[in-house]
Amino acid sequence: MYLVRPADFADLPALERIAKQAGIGFTNLPANRDRLNDKIATSKRSLQADISQPGDESYLFVLVDTSRNKVVGCCGIDAMVGTDTPFYSYRIDEVVHASPQLQIHNRIPALFLCHDYNGTSRLIALVVDKAHQNPLAVSLLSKARLLFMARYPERFTKKVFAELRGDSDKQGHSPFWEALGKHFFSMDFKKADYLSGVSNKHFIADLMPRYPIYVPTLPDAAQEAIGVVHEESSQSADILLAEGFEFRGYVDIFDAGPSVEAQTHQLNTVTKHKAGKVLNINTAAQAQQYLIATGHLAQFRVICAPAEPQSAGLGVNYDTLEQLGIKVGSRIQWAEMSV
Repeated sequence: MYLVRPADFADLPALERIAKQAGIGFTNLPANRDRLNDKIATSKRSLQADISQPGDESYLFVLVDTSRNKVVGCCGIDAMVGTDTPFYSYRIDEVVHASPQLQIHNRIPALFLCHDYNGTSRLIALVVDKAHQNPLAVSLLSKARLLFMARYPERFTKKVFAELRGDSDKQGHSPFWEALGKHFFSMDFKKADYLSGVSNKHFIADLMPRYPIYVPTLPDAAQEAIGVVHEESSQSADILLAEGFEFRGYVDIFDAGPSVEAQTHQLNTVTKHKAGKVLNINTAAQAQQYLIATGHLAQFRVICAPAEPQSAGLGVNYDTLEQLGIKVGSRIQWAEMSV
């Protein structure tokens, strides 16, 4: 069975291993011990803070294989990006060039540097150990953070977005970066990606071109990479799209991976989740699977288990009670799970 809970300092070695395995393109999960330690510390402070509205908080969760008590994945939520430095994206838009005299009217796609997502909550760092990249584990990890947002809406903004990893090969070669970014940053994609994850992001504002980038002027390979999801992130992307996220024309400034967004209260897991008491019944293993969450903030826990909705709450079996450390009558949240 898998369980999702907030990250703790004891998870640092496992997070290092997962970050190294994830490879290039996960800016918000750098393979850097000090930075990962800072992320855990920030998450713990955020969970302890008394929040009435979102700010610079960030929450980090881990996926645990309970059969071995081993951390095999992680994910997170930034309460609001752009609180210290602007959060940059490229917005895909069109520029009109027309000549009435020649009867020519062209609409040319262009990339505009912007920080439209400033002040918006962001889902981050969903990475699962390769041996556990099954639909159940990835779905549980992705959806568990949505239950956390549903439980604590005051901690997040009305809109939420997620950046999806863009196209690059195993050596870290990004066709979009090769065509654009490297000419302004004078470094390869791997180094730029790493620096963005471990250092102050002011260097992005200092070095990025200020003027629109006309898409047709880029090489074909770079054009074809715009808005393309990395093949290893397709499973995560499908889960978000099924939740109600949509592509609205924003891409990453490094690898041109797409950003997807949604109104938080309209996400399927948020909309359909329920809250009530846990009931003890002998639920059959083949019963409908549910996301089941309990615990306040730092004690937040989520598993996926068979359950049966009842008029007075949710019926679960003894294994579920034991895994969550709860008893009959405890308050829980739940949402139907589909993988």
